[in-house]
Amino acid sequence: MELRQLETFVQVAELRSFTQAAEMLYLTQPAVTRQVAALETELKTRLFDRLGRTVQLTAAGASLYRYALEMLRLGREAERAVGDVVTGTAGRLAIGANSTTATYLLPPLLRQFRETYPGVELSLHTGVSARVVEMVLTNEVDIGLATGVAEQPGLVVVPLSEHGTGIVVYPDHPLAAKAKQESGVRATELAGSPLILMEDGANLRTDVDRLLADAGIEARITMELDNVEAIKKMIEARLGISLLPLVSVAAEVESGRLIALPLIDEPNIHRRIAALHRRDKYLPTALKSFLTLLRSSL
Repeated sequence: MELRQLETFVQVAELRSFTQAAEMLYLTQPAVTRQVAALETELKTRLFDRLGRTVQLTAAGASLYRYALEMLRLGREAERAVGDVVTGTAGRLAIGANSTTATYLLPPLLRQFRETYPGVELSLHTGVSARVVEMVLTNEVDIGLATGVAEQPGLVVVPLSEHGTGIVVYPDHPLAAKAKQESGVRATELAGSPLILMEDGANLRTDVDRLLADAGIEARITMELDNVEAIKKMIEARLGISLLPLVSVAAEVESGRLIALPLIDEPNIHRRIAALHRRDKYLPTALKSFLTLLRSSL
């Protein structure tokens, strides 16, 4: 089986059309038909059922499809490996990151990396940490940055750093006076306060729910949002308070728009950031260099 034949087979399977596959591959339809026929001859079975103008995988075709995807992936990685040996800097680097890391930590690092490796094409994909893990495992991205990731089969997890979480309030909130006293806040002091939290599914929300439950607090949640920036704006509008990663409010705290206070009785509520990649993944020079930059900077 040739990789070109497998690529043609996969296009036909996904598009369910010999004609559309030919257009996608810049081939004639007879050329596509010949390549699929050659595969069927070699494997001694039909791979498609022709149903009018559409085609559908047979059971044998569905079995081959799974292997064809993996063989094409390995073929691309082989090309990248060879190209990396020749140039050391070319190629693409796809990065997945949770929103906090992507917004507050990655921009200066990506700029530094691009200045060193201008020939590497960068792409960034964001999502909650669980989604980042999924992107890494399904090979949608080369490397992921996420919080709260546990070791699991097929995944390499590289711990990078921890970032604290604090109580974030507006300047004239009653708890803000504790900042002048250089003291923190106990979790029980949050009882009755309107809380603006991340929506369910985010690791930050899981950490906050655990903290409140451990303190025996019945949370008064008035808003659930899907990003930290929106939460900060709501706090500035004096609509409530929140628990947020301190790195995400550094600029607002410095300008005096928000106040961040540590938790006295929960000093270990940290955002543990790790880099992750597939265990079976070839690590080209660009990816290794990016990992080195993450370790040295974070």
